[in-house]
Amino acid sequence: MAGTANISSSFVIKFDPSNTAATTITNPGRTFRVVGIGITNTTGGAVNVTVTDGTNNITNGGAFSAADNSTTWSDLDTANVEIASDENLVVTCANAGVEVYILCVASSGGQSLTAT
Repeated sequence: MAGTANISSSFVIKFDPSNTAATTITNPGRTFRVVGIGITNTTGGAVNVTVTDGTNNITNGGAFSAADNSTTWSDLDTANVEIASDENLVVTCANAGVEVYILCVASSGGQSLTAT
């Protein structure tokens, strides 16, 4: 029986902002898909985080928030999760004291293989 399978690599980008400025995470020339974003907030108040592809917001519903001393996870299903090899991620946090985790996989499910 023949079929098709996909092989995919996955990776996590961990970002610890030192201030509230928008920070660009430079793409090394790889096309990939962002499938989830998590925030761990170690501060005493709620923190908003926004992640874009440089132009489009890729977090569901815009910025998302983590309450004080908590972790929030967002599975992404929006149209702007495909990141081209010439696009960078831009992360903006309401304040320092958070860790941002961006879960990524190979674009379009990875490289297609033929199974026999």
